[in-house]
This record gives sequence, C-alpha cells and structure tokens, in this order.
Amino acid sequence: MIKIRKHLPKDVLFRVKWLSNLNVTKWIGNELGQKTTLKKETAWFANYQKDKNKIFFTICDNSKPIGFIGLSNISKTNKNADLFIAIGDDDYRGKGVGKIAMKWIIKYGFEKQKLHKINLGVIKDNIPAVKLYQSLGFIIEGEMKDEVFFKGKFYNFLFMAIFNKNKINP
Repeated sequence: MIKIRKHLPKDVLFRVKWLSNLNVTKWIGNELGQKTTLKKETAWFANYQKDKNKIFFTICDNSKPIGFIGLSNISKTNKNADLFIAIGDDDYRGKGVGKIAMKWIIKYGFEKQKLHKINLGVIKDNIPAVKLYQSLGFIIEGEMKDEVFFKGKFYNFLFMAIFNKNKINP
C-alpha cells in the first residue's frame, strides 16, 4: 500500500542511493545523469529544514521508502509552487506509484497549502512523465528548445502547470 510521509533525516541515505541511480537521474536535476554524495545530501537536508518555502515527502510502500515528492518555491503571495517527484526504487517505476503520489501532492497543494497553481518542469523526451502529467490535468505552458545537454544530445524542456479548479477570488 502506497503511503506518503514527511521527509526525515533518515531519508538522506535513500536520497544518496536514488540520486546516484542513472535510471532516476537521467530525467531529473540541473545536470542529467549526475550523482550525489552523502556529504551533499546531508547539507541539502540541513538547508531544507530551514527553508519555509519547501516541503518534501517520502513515498513508501507500507514502510519501505521508494521515492520522494514535494513542493518548492512555495509562494503564499502568488499562491503557487513548483512540484518535484522521483520514484527512486527501480522496481516501482512504471507501476502507477507516481500517479498515486501526484494525486496526493496536488490535493495537498490545493487544499492544505491553498495554492492556485502548481508548476513543474520536465524533459520533453520523458514521454511517460509528460503523459502522466497531462492525464492529471497539467497543461504545457511553454517549451525551451535545446535547454538540457546530456550524453552528446540537447533536449527540450517543457513547463507545465495545473490550476486549482476552486479558484480563489481576491
């Protein structure tokens, strides 16, 4: 059973494992295919705990961590945030876990954070992710040509967003 819980210090070790797995990082981050270290992720977590504009969660199969999801750049003024997801465990990718987690974070963003809009960015060639996001109601707002370079090839980057159907009137 898929459960979502607060991101905890013990999750740093999973972050190191997942963010050093090419099956995970080939589509995410500022540098596709990058690897990380315990030192980097420990520093990231320390900064994360101080950042009031970011909230991350760990996706679990019962109690087994299998990925993470979150909102960053949360703007209470503009009522928007950026969404991030990574299914870190190879055995769970392509099994519907991302869809369950995405539905949860969208509901959380609109209901608990009172957001009007949730943004995300995705490499255009990551077809399964683009299709998933569109199936959840995300629309493509823009495309940046040749934005990301990885293994000798340039990739286009899509900006996508979903809007709260219960519009907040000022």
